[in-house]
Amino acid sequence: MILLSTTPVLAGKGDKPGSSDYPLIGRFESSSITYYDVKDFDEHTIFTGPVAKKVSAENTRNVEGKTYRIAYKATKEHSLAEIFRNFEIGMKEAGFEILFSCDSKACGETNFSRKVETLPIPHMSVDSWNYRYMSARLTRAEGDVYASFLLSVSGNGNRVFQLIVVELEGMKYRMVGADEMAQEIAVGGHVALYGIYFDTNSADLKPESKPTLDEIGKLMNKDGSLKLIIVGHTDNVGALDYNLDLSRRRAAAVVNELVEKHGVSKGRLTSSGAAFLAPVATNDTDEGRAKNRRVELVKQ
Repeated sequence: MILLSTTPVLAGKGDKPGSSDYPLIGRFESSSITYYDVKDFDEHTIFTGPVAKKVSAENTRNVEGKTYRIAYKATKEHSLAEIFRNFEIGMKEAGFEILFSCDSKACGETNFSRKVETLPIPHMSVDSWNYRYMSARLTRAEGDVYASFLLSVSGNGNRVFQLIVVELEGMKYRMVGADEMAQEIAVGGHVALYGIYFDTNSADLKPESKPTLDEIGKLMNKDGSLKLIIVGHTDNVGALDYNLDLSRRRAAAVVNELVEKHGVSKGRLTSSGAAFLAPVATNDTDEGRAKNRRVELVKQ
């Protein structure tokens, strides 16, 4: 049996650039990270029992906080039993309490596999008759940590598995009001906003962005002479050309929303993207990358 590595690996050979293991759990030694996403605040459904017919409060628990989503792959030489047992041992040694553990039949087969959160294909896929699942909780003074582990077999026989970890905490209030925006622009010529949300690698505005967009609309309608450049910023995960294009598309999406939904004249808004060329924090940590992912309003 290959023991689970307790030493986190930062972007090891074959790993997705910018990724790392969740530090309290680690990884199965011969695996590599294919998908990595961290959100300062998100939600996830932990399963605490099998799904015979439907999902209910009796077999699930919704948790929210800082959320890590990591997908791994390993070669077919390792059995599902070996990988699963390694993670079970690793979690227990880290102080986690196992809440629920099952194989495909005990989980509920297709009833379960169709309900459990699955990371994007091809990074994760579930054979409804050949998978394993485990949920666990770590109790600690600074806030509980919940983890779910899902393991299955890909079409080519490789082992694919995902770890989703949620550190319970309250959502940080990130919305800046129109008056605060005006004040920061008057003093420094720009304001950084963290209340505009996009999915990873997407330029589609998420519904959670509406409060901040409403405040930008109020700012523009309050001062009819104000002209702004909307600048998108990313972290340094991925190539520069890709991030420049992504940051420009995100800024353009904000402009379109303000014009179409808030009645702001298009002549008062310009969009641009800076990718990761103007960081406000280090890109070597999750916290730093989160600060660098922002939208700025710059006075023309």
